[in-house]
Amino acid sequence: MQLKASPRQPMGKRSRRLIREGKLPAILYGHSVEPTPLTLERLEFQKVFVKSGRTHLVDLVLDGDRTEKVLVREIQTHPRRQGPIHVDFYQVNLQEKIQVEVPVHIVGESGPVKQGDGDVLQPMHSIRVECLPTDVKVRQGVTVLDDPDELVVKIVPKREMKVEEEIPAAEAAVPAEGEAAEGEAAAEGEAAETEE
Repeated sequence: MQLKASPRQPMGKRSRRLIREGKLPAILYGHSVEPTPLTLERLEFQKVFVKSGRTHLVDLVLDGDRTEKVLVREIQTHPRRQGPIHVDFYQVNLQEKIQVEVPVHIVGESGPVKQGDGDVLQPMHSIRVECLPTDVKVRQGVTVLDDPDELVVKIVPKREMKVEEEIPAAEAAVPAEGEAAEGEAAAEGEAAETEE
């Protein structure tokens, strides 16, 4: 995936003008790299980001003559308007390992879920790994940094709701025949003891 960018002067608050023009301010930084302010086409970035996310390498073409391998590190958004207002790119060295969050995608469907007897519970939606930038799947050479005993996905049985029979209030207040007679006899016995 390619994304074109051009260098820009740091603008501060004037970057709003860029956004109104359909541009997007960004910065490129990395290990042994001087931070470089950039300008992108906003729609082009959004199309590339949908495919790359934060885990796939993007070829960032600077002024049409230099290409750098980068990862999208951070996207700033406006609290009221949709879409990005600033992007941070991290330039990677293909020979050095990096740490990155990789999303967990569940593939297939278990028998209990297909039959309607269970639901999927996924407490972890991403895992943190250390790998070379070109390794995108967990395999030999990729170190998972999260706790190996951490629960990633689980099938839980569906809970059935129990409907309790409602007893009308009038029936609940009337004592059964045997209970009423015993209760009255006990009350009479207590009254007789107090009179003596």
